[in-house]
Amino acid sequence: MKNTQSLKRNRDFRRLYSRGKNFVGGYIVVYTSKNRFGENRLGLTVSKSIGKAVKRNRLKRLMREGYRLMEDRLSRGNDIIIVARGRALDKTQAQIQKDMEYAMRKLELIED
Repeated sequence: MKNTQSLKRNRDFRRLYSRGKNFVGGYIVVYTSKNRFGENRLGLTVSKSIGKAVKRNRLKRLMREGYRLMEDRLSRGNDIIIVARGRALDKTQAQIQKDMEYAMRKLELIED
């Protein structure tokens, strides 16, 4: 992901959870807020209740790839957290990407 940094600090995650806009999709939840940097910062979260490490890492790979494919169409200067829901476990990359794109459109992050 060439134009995106990782969101790593716990305080950044907590800030987005409490003050950011969110959209609950079928397979994911997206939280977003403007930042003061000129680039996007992305955080991915998969709860331990979803499954063991292999399943959680697979979901993170699918979400990261879905984000990478739509990265060029996203507006710049946002913090974005994508949280996987339990329903996402058996879904394909295309299904997760479609849900991500729908959520990003609802949050007005995609520039057309």
